[in-house]
Amino acid sequence: MSEYFTEFWIDFSRPENMVGHLAYVLLISSMMMRNINWLRALAIMAGTISAFYYWTLDDKVSMFWEALFTLVNIGQLLILQVENRRGSFSEDEKYFIQTCLPNVERAHARRLMKIGAWTQVEEDTVLIVEDTNPEQLKFVVSGSALVTHAQRPIGKIHKGDFLGEMSYLTGKTASATATTLETVRYFAFDKERLRDHLARNMEVRHALETSFNRNLADKLVKSNVGEMKNLPSNSA
Repeated sequence: MSEYFTEFWIDFSRPENMVGHLAYVLLISSMMMRNINWLRALAIMAGTISAFYYWTLDDKVSMFWEALFTLVNIGQLLILQVENRRGSFSEDEKYFIQTCLPNVERAHARRLMKIGAWTQVEEDTVLIVEDTNPEQLKFVVSGSALVTHAQRPIGKIHKGDFLGEMSYLTGKTASATATTLETVRYFAFDKERLRDHLARNMEVRHALETSFNRNLADKLVKSNVGEMKNLPSNSA
């Protein structure tokens, strides 16, 4: 066994193999990037160095595939840059992106926005019903709604809150009913279509799920504060 590791280290540490090692370090590093621009950039560097490495070894087949890998990543990076500069977002769209997708590339945010729809409803509109499985995930950008469980008020929904995120995450029925207290504007996603989209866009999925968790924590804090306010004070 020791002879095997000795031979391995001698071969591994040969100066002519250092270029190949660098290419794989860059490729592995690219897979660790959460930012798609950095992922593509490191992949391009890795592919370029690998193509050069195989050229020095006179391995034309491997050099061809590494060059093709590099060109594909260059093309994807250029497409991403073009999409990032295309068009502008409305104020409501900007608020959704800043709140839920703060570190996501504009191109990916735009693709997500395309699968949702803006809706505005009036006072006394039921947004979600307890013990049902909502078909949509909603994000409120204006207005407020009363949240009740077993017809008992337990909290309120305001700007920046999600509706139906627990049902989306767990697949279970809604635990409460939400009814608008005033005009409410929200962005809605069909849950199944959203799942399909996020399965193919991990950067967006991580950002959106982080927003779910943050919003759930905020709701829990608000709910606990509300319960404390409603507790009777001790008489002296």
